[in-house]
Amino acid sequence: MIGTIRINVIVASLACIFTFVLSIGNNVFLSTCLKSGYSFLILFVLTFGFRWVLGLLTGSVSLLEASSDVNSSSNVGQKLDLITPDEDAETREMMKSNMPNNQNAALSNEAQFSPLNPPKLVTKNNFDPEQLAGALRRMSED
Repeated sequence: MIGTIRINVIVASLACIFTFVLSIGNNVFLSTCLKSGYSFLILFVLTFGFRWVLGLLTGSVSLLEASSDVNSSSNVGQKLDLITPDEDAETREMMKSNMPNNQNAALSNEAQFSPLNPPKLVTKNNFDPEQLAGALRRMSED
C-alpha cells in the first residue's frame, strides 16, 4: 500500500465535513450527523482500496523495472516487429497463379457495378375531404 492510515483519515474527514455542511440546511441535526458518519466510513474504506490498487500498480512497475535491469543483457523476445513487408505485387501475382481461370472470369463478372433500383413511392393526391376532416376530429379529441 502507498502512504499511511493518515491519508484515509484525512480524506474521510474531508468527506464527513463536506457532507455535514451540505446537508445541515436540509436535514435534522441527527440525520446530518448520521449521513456524515456514513460518508466518513465509506470513504475511509474506499481509500484503503484505492491505496491498495495504487500499491499493486507501483509494485508491478518497480518489478518490471527490476526485471528489465536483470534481463538487459539478453534482448531475445523483447522486441516485436509489426511492419509488413512491401511485397504487394508479388503477393497478387502468386494469388492469381493459384486461382483457376474460370474463377477469374466469374469474379470479374460479379465485380461489375449495377445500380440499386428501389421501388418508387406513389402518393395519393385524391383524398376525400370528409375523411380528412373526420380523421382530424378524431386526432384532436385524443
